[in-house]
This record gives sequence, structure tokens and C-alpha cells, in this order.
Amino acid sequence: MSSLVLQQFVNGVSLGSIYVLLAVGFTLSLGVLKLLNIAHGHFYMLGAYFVFSFAELAGLGYWPAVLLTIPSMFGVGALVHLAGIKPLHGKGYLAPILSTLAIAFLLESVALLAWPGKVRLINTPYNYVTYSIAGVSFTEQRLLTFVAAVALTAALYFFLQRVKIGKALRATTQNEDSAELVGVNTGWMHLFALGLSAALAGAAGGLIGPLFAVSPAMGLTALFKALVVVLLGGLGSILGAVLGGFLLGLFEAFFGGFVNASWTPVATFVLIIIILVVRPRGLFGREELE
Repeated sequence: MSSLVLQQFVNGVSLGSIYVLLAVGFTLSLGVLKLLNIAHGHFYMLGAYFVFSFAELAGLGYWPAVLLTIPSMFGVGALVHLAGIKPLHGKGYLAPILSTLAIAFLLESVALLAWPGKVRLINTPYNYVTYSIAGVSFTEQRLLTFVAAVALTAALYFFLQRVKIGKALRATTQNEDSAELVGVNTGWMHLFALGLSAALAGAAGGLIGPLFAVSPAMGLTALFKALVVVLLGGLGSILGAVLGGFLLGLFEAFFGGFVNASWTPVATFVLIIIILVVRPRGLFGREELE
């Protein structure tokens, strides 16, 4: 019994690290742009396809493909901002949200046309190396995925706390007018935030690609996961996104392992409803980006 509990804990932490990476990007765009980005899950999906194309079709190898995907997805996010978000700035909250909904449909259609036919698999040698410690088994791919996701999340935290552009992003989140008064170009911060958000989502998709099949439909599922984590952790809280991501991963792993995996999405909805009733801001919700 104890080994089964440890196994589900390892599975939950591994999955949760991807949810963290997905959710911190979502939180970033929500905090800086005040934008509920419906296309965020499709950035995740597109990142997985980019890694597949670079690794499998171009033959670059898995890790070079992941590294190349991150700036590529930053470019996609910046382009989305310039074409679909910036022209609607100052025209209310609904228009940009509807624009991201249209962009999500567009990205899914592009994926269906560019990679038609069937789901794709990202093959790596790490999936064939298995470790077993204290009765707990995990592949090298899961271990590397966890390490990479945690490293990227830590790098984001360092960037936001220590780097000048990161501090400008936080200032824009806390008070845009005050940030402009001290010389921050908030328009550039909006573009940078959406680019960084897309890069993080794309990295998450690329990291989870070798563990699960890659398909256009994965974007909608990823959006749902990001929303759940943000609602669980609290709107606008990077710390909340981190803790919420791990909590969701652990909840899914234990519920699927000990109850019924097919009922996990339903149980997740029930959990979120309970949390929102008890604590509407989420467990760690704050109004400003930390």
C-alpha cells in the first residue's frame, strides 16, 4: 500500500510540474494584460507540435527541439499580441477575449492542416530507461520532464524578481499608470508578457509530448487545466499557480489511482466548486502579481 501511495505521489508531482509551467504563463498574461487568454492552451498544443517537427521531422533531437521551440513560441505570442490583442486595447474586456477565442480556433485549424491524419508521438530514448526506488518506478523521461519544468519555473521567478524587464512586468501588473510615470513602456510589456506566456506554454507542451500523444484537441484540455490551477491557486498569484499546479497534479494522480481515472475530470470540477464557494479568490489569491 505504501509503495502505491509513493507511486501516485511521484506521478502527481511529475504531472503537477507541467501544470505549474502551463499555469504561470497563463497567470502572467492575466496579470500584465488583464486578459483571459482563451488561446493559451493552443500555445501549449502548438509547442508540442513544434517539438515534434523539430525533433522527428527535422531530426534535430529532442532537447535541441525544446530549446528551439521556446523562442519560436515567444514569436508566436508576440505576433498574436500585435495582430489580435493590441488593436483592441482600450475597447473593453470582451473584445480581446473573443479575439483570443478566434485565435484558438485558428491555431487548431492550422494544426489540423499542418499535421493531418492522426495523433503524433515524440519518441525519445529517455522513455525506455526506467528507474525503481523503494518500489516506485518512473522513466528517465518523467524525471527529466520534472527537472526541466522546475528549472524553467525557477528561472521565471528569478527573472521577475531580479531582472530589470521582469521588475517592469511586475510594476505593470501592480499599477500600469504608475509604471508609465517611472518610464516603463507598458505597451512593450504587454507584448513581452504574451510572448513569454506563449513560450512557457509551448515549453510545457513540448515537455509533456513524449509522455502523451500530441493532437490538436490537447489545446482545449490544457486551457481547462490552466483555468483550474489559476482558480485553485488564486488569480494573479505566481505562488498560487505553483502550488495549485502541484495540488492539481497530486489530486488527479491519487483520485485516478485509488478511485476511478475516468471520473477525474468530474471530481476536479467538484473540487473547484467547493474551493470557490469556501474561498472565492482561491487558496492563495491576491489582486497583484507576485
